[in-house]
Amino acid sequence: MPPPDTLLHPYSSAIPLQPDSVFSSRFLDSVLQAIHPLSDPGTQGIRRSMLDQPRFIMAEWQMFGVVAIIIFLLFFMALIWPKLMARYTNKKIRHIVQEDLGHYHSQYDDWLCRFNPYYASLSPELKERFLHRTITFLHTKEFRFHSLSYEPYIPLLISGAAVQITFGLKNYLLDFFPVIHVIRKEYVLHMDKETYYGHVSPSGIYIAWNHFLDGYADYADAINVGLHEMAHAVSFDVFLGQCDHHDHAFRSRLEEFSEEGRPVFRAMRSGMSHLLDDYGATNFDEFWAVCVETFFEAPDTFKSQMPDLYLSIAELLNQDPLHAGHILDPELAGLA
Repeated sequence: MPPPDTLLHPYSSAIPLQPDSVFSSRFLDSVLQAIHPLSDPGTQGIRRSMLDQPRFIMAEWQMFGVVAIIIFLLFFMALIWPKLMARYTNKKIRHIVQEDLGHYHSQYDDWLCRFNPYYASLSPELKERFLHRTITFLHTKEFRFHSLSYEPYIPLLISGAAVQITFGLKNYLLDFFPVIHVIRKEYVLHMDKETYYGHVSPSGIYIAWNHFLDGYADYADAINVGLHEMAHAVSFDVFLGQCDHHDHAFRSRLEEFSEEGRPVFRAMRSGMSHLLDDYGATNFDEFWAVCVETFFEAPDTFKSQMPDLYLSIAELLNQDPLHAGHILDPELAGLA
């Protein structure tokens, strides 16, 4: 066994390791010389100090180039790529819409005329605009059916309810909601054990199909599940979704409606008689949705009994069901 504190050399006997000795210094120099031969022994100290410095796998200019490329890729993926994909998607959807309208225009027109009195009241020019928006909206959503078989007119009519509310606006796709759930009939939510005809949450728009049909079948009772839930979806979208200047302007008008509607809402809460459905007194979100139902289904009575509130909603949505052209400001609607 070698004595303690020794360094075994593979080709010699044990050599005592004495770091402070002249021998050990010369020995280390000989090892360095063997690994990195030097023509000039006087430069051994310099070469040894160079070995102690950190080494990089590439030159500094190469590292700078790699960092620049990574920064560019991050910028591209965060800002440019989404815009390119959105442009490609929009182009693809426009192509699908044109094909769809080319094949099924008369069928879609017939379904909307039969089931949606608002659409039936439009001029031929506005019908074309409404139908184009409805098909575009339809192709930007995923419709999920629960205990109900798919029928092509179901997503068409539900999309029409959304387009009806947003017909006077430039932005109408409700991008915050990519999914719409269609349930055969009323349903119970586990969170509160209450029965619902429809509701809106960040997970999607939910509509009971039988009550949706009932809402449009009786278009004078100011009760319409489709319009009610789409009114909620519109307010969700403008406050939670991405906003451009059109959405910001709509949000400002929605806040103006809130100021106009608060006194009416408080009067409803206090028990005073009113035109609106009692469910509107639940909270201000429900008040807004009930106002939208009444605005479209009972405009004459609404305007005569609550002219200021009616005018506030008309300015907010940029349309008036009692107006011959429906649209109040073509520029806000994206027509100018």
